[in-house]
Amino acid sequence: MTTPPREAYAGPHYEAMPHRSAASRNVGHYIAYHEGFDVIIALDYDCGTREGWLESHLGAIDAVVDAPAVKPVVDQGWVNSIDTPGFYARGYPYEFRSEDRSAVEATTATGEVKLNMGVWDGILDLNGVDKLQGGEPGDPMLASPINRIALGNIPVCGMNTAFSAEITPAYYFLPDLWINGWQLSRHDDIWGGYVVKKLLDLRGDLFAYGNPVVAHTKQTALERVVVLEQWMHLMSMGFYGLIDDAVAEVVPGSYADMFAHLVEEFERGISRSTLPSHYLWTYGELADWMGRWARAFR
Repeated sequence: MTTPPREAYAGPHYEAMPHRSAASRNVGHYIAYHEGFDVIIALDYDCGTREGWLESHLGAIDAVVDAPAVKPVVDQGWVNSIDTPGFYARGYPYEFRSEDRSAVEATTATGEVKLNMGVWDGILDLNGVDKLQGGEPGDPMLASPINRIALGNIPVCGMNTAFSAEITPAYYFLPDLWINGWQLSRHDDIWGGYVVKKLLDLRGDLFAYGNPVVAHTKQTALERVVVLEQWMHLMSMGFYGLIDDAVAEVVPGSYADMFAHLVEEFERGISRSTLPSHYLWTYGELADWMGRWARAFR
């Protein structure tokens, strides 16, 4: 029996790569990293590019000086990548959706952009329940023609991104899981993005968002989306709190070293946590997957 090509390429580390979900993109990132590419670009199959898309992404992965930036006003606050009033990008926590807690201020940033997130029009990347309740604006209404630096937290959508291959060991899309028969899904890029954004911040590297804008063309049935996102909404803040505690123990270094150390601290935090047992089981399963990814880069 012939070994499938991807499994033959990754060898024992194939087990770190989820399949049959959006997290399967880890395979491509792993291959691009090991083939020595400098920049990795990811695009979902249902996104239509426009002229200058590639050049825009490649130009964004660069050093910047006094670049326009957006900073949350409150501690641990979030930046919303959608500037249309009243709408929030998928993964933006409901706990921060009040006028005072969602407030941001304009500032500047200097450093190296290591991850650029282009946004989308047509079908915006919103939570399913938000679309059922508030409809679909279709236009992110970017407030600036120049990409801005996100200081603080931001929902990281993986459908249209470019990133320095250097961060690949810390940029892991988390797998779907089943919790008492219910599926946890659509958290793969949001939760994995939260982790890599924290490590970017720790290293002093930057995350930019805005261009290139792609046309997002497919909407999954919203009733299904709402079910898939349910556990993400319930468990996000617990996950973020454990990651924050873990990052506090990590020292700046290579992205492979930082991610490996974070996983160790994450596991310790789970063992001490008083969160509900089914939450902790889920986080423990994710920690196991994250550990496999960390070992793939040792």
